Amino acid sequence: MTHKSPTSPSRSDAIDGLRGLAALTVLVFHGWLYTRVDVSAGSRASVVDYALHEGRLGLVLFFVLSGFLLWRPWVAAGRGRRDRPGTAAYLVHRGARVLPGYYLALAGSIALLWGAAGTPGVRLPDADLLPLFLVFAQNFNPGSVMKLDPPMWTLAVEVSFYLLLPLLALLVSLRLPRRRAAQALVPLALLAVGVVYNHAIAGGGSIVAGKVLPAMLPYFALGMLAAVALDGRPRFGPRVVWPLLLGGCLLVVADAVWQAHGAASESGSYSYRIWRDLPGAAGFALIVVAAAGGDGTGTAALRWRPLVAFGTISYGVYLWHVPLLLYARHLGVLPLQTVPGTLVALLLTVPVAAASWRWVERPAIERGRALTRRRAGRGTTPATASISSRWRPKALTRTGSGG
Repeated sequence: MTHKSPTSPSRSDAIDGLRGLAALTVLVFHGWLYTRVDVSAGSRASVVDYALHEGRLGLVLFFVLSGFLLWRPWVAAGRGRRDRPGTAAYLVHRGARVLPGYYLALAGSIALLWGAAGTPGVRLPDADLLPLFLVFAQNFNPGSVMKLDPPMWTLAVEVSFYLLLPLLALLVSLRLPRRRAAQALVPLALLAVGVVYNHAIAGGGSIVAGKVLPAMLPYFALGMLAAVALDGRPRFGPRVVWPLLLGGCLLVVADAVWQAHGAASESGSYSYRIWRDLPGAAGFALIVVAAAGGDGTGTAALRWRPLVAFGTISYGVYLWHVPLLLYARHLGVLPLQTVPGTLVALLLTVPVAAASWRWVERPAIERGRALTRRRAGRGTTPATASISSRWRPKALTRTGSGG
């Protein structure tokens, strides 16, 4: 067993910090949205409104992180640097990571909000549509998409990606040339498919069409490209890290400005609906490369312990903060100003998310690991089992939207 030096930078800590930052920005966005008298993201009257609205980019970061973290083991396997991950183990880990926390939050959302109809911001599906949430199919019906707990629409997209990934990995297992350029073919193809799909639906006015996996493929693809770029490389220093961080931040800011222009301009909005947040996703991919591949230079803020801790419970934060915000508004205890309202949301959400992590999510992850270890012990050699155990915790159990 190896022990991490207390003074050595941790790439996993930096990634957890990015996850915490993504969850925090989404929470701030909803803190702004659901403390407004008119709960409408499209109504933005000031520079502050436009800036707070861009907290929504946190969900793009989650998609990029998922593509990056989940694709890394498959890339390494395709280049012969490790055994190919087992599909059964992968699915067990994904299910253990996502399902218990999701179903708990779904039950909590119903309990908190089903009697809150009429409260500004509360949008409930018809009762006969609730089964769609159980199978992550809520995005396919206009009567359920973005209803109940709106952030859950991204979980439906994530689960679709999880199911697609082993099929994509078959292309890697077909022994594509091991050159890095060849390994990039799969994510580049996904990127192209996503752009073509968004071009096809632009201007169509269908909320369902824009909330399914094909529309989000470019974000996952950019994370996957980051995994290809980093595979097998040693850590790099400040001459690489700082340009990556600066370029990434500039792209994210440029995307936010472009989105604001698109919201104010009909001609700009059509182009935006085609390319969506692709510039921001590219910026996040550069930041992820700096955080995961660098020597710790420039990422101290991401490794700040409170932010890393927030990233650890970020799945629960992501799933619970909107129902708690709306329930507080229903009770009349939510301040209708962004800053105090967001602080109330934090105070309500952090204990619930921490409890979800401590008593639901982490035990489920550990049970999933134990199950696959037992299977590995029965069906693999000790060397193979050892390789698998080294990869599972980081690559297969701590990823996904907020997870």
